[in-house]
Amino acid sequence: MARRIVLPIVSLVTPFLLAAQVQWSGELSAYVAKSDRSAAPRVVNKGTPTFGWRADLFLDGIVTENVLALANLRVTEDETIFIDYAAIRFTDLFSAGIHVQVGKFDMPFGNLGDRRFPRKNFLFGLPLIHEYRTSLPGSVITKGELLNNRGKGVGMRLIDLGIYDVGAMVFGDIGPLHYAVAVANGSISATYSRLLNANNDFNKIIRVAVTPFLGFTVGVAASVASYLPTDGKPIPRGGDVNAYQQRIGEVDLEFSRGRFQFFGQAVYSSWDVPFELLDEKLNVFGYTAEAKYTWVPRFSTAVRVGGLRFSQHDFDGIQRRWDYDMFEVEAGLSYALDRNAIVKFVRRETRTLGTTDPHDDLTVLQFAVAF
Repeated sequence: MARRIVLPIVSLVTPFLLAAQVQWSGELSAYVAKSDRSAAPRVVNKGTPTFGWRADLFLDGIVTENVLALANLRVTEDETIFIDYAAIRFTDLFSAGIHVQVGKFDMPFGNLGDRRFPRKNFLFGLPLIHEYRTSLPGSVITKGELLNNRGKGVGMRLIDLGIYDVGAMVFGDIGPLHYAVAVANGSISATYSRLLNANNDFNKIIRVAVTPFLGFTVGVAASVASYLPTDGKPIPRGGDVNAYQQRIGEVDLEFSRGRFQFFGQAVYSSWDVPFELLDEKLNVFGYTAEAKYTWVPRFSTAVRVGGLRFSQHDFDGIQRRWDYDMFEVEAGLSYALDRNAIVKFVRRETRTLGTTDPHDDLTVLQFAVAF
């Protein structure tokens, strides 16, 4: 079915790229997964064993020497088509090494990179800080509703999945220094839900990274954006939705040497929230670290740890965290069947702290091929 869905899309896109040199590639993955049976947000398919699949198609159109058209389409087992990436890139403007990109693309925040895709992903899915939904929705909420949402996975993420959004970006390199400045719709925590902008503000993002020597990169990024929609619930006590913003910053590290690879990231976010009696700032700290070691050319092991820690606030005279702290550890084995095909066995264990821990551990066998 994926082939029947994707090929018509390619036939529609191709006429617009006739003048370009078009290159395409793709990736297909399939898995069988079993998690514990519960209503916890990290459970897959409510705990019922299931098969699943995903297909990615990458299109690169070279229009001229300095103009590229780039697209990435994704289809999953529910046969929903996602256009993750659809951008025009202008390279080496003014012969100064400055590049400009407009359209829908991954925002310059963090170092997720190609680990978005199953074949390059050390384990299964994205890190906890990208997937877990907090108790804070992207709308006006009362303190009672926020407390009732804890541990249900119904609100915004800390970092919204692959962080794809619609906007414009200027980026480039100055020796070992890499920089990017972008403006976009939505916010780092709410991208997919806002294909068109939901308020009068834009997300402002800046990232700077440095590679002092081959195999080692450290980066920092920051973002500021209003996150409430203008057509949502009215602000208590009046006020302007654009005044309520998310401020988020991160630091990340990438290191590789020989058969060893490591990626780490720490994130801190603060939201201005208009509660019924007064405004407050809700804060959360998140982190992830993952490493992979290739023991022999085809066989490797990997581990990932991640967590979320939420700030405390007064709820009816009692100091409580506005969501439950989370900790997750994931480990896996992988075997390369050949250069473009890999099989992975992954075990993930999730702990919800400060309450009765729900059953939400996960076991996955996954195959991924590139074509």
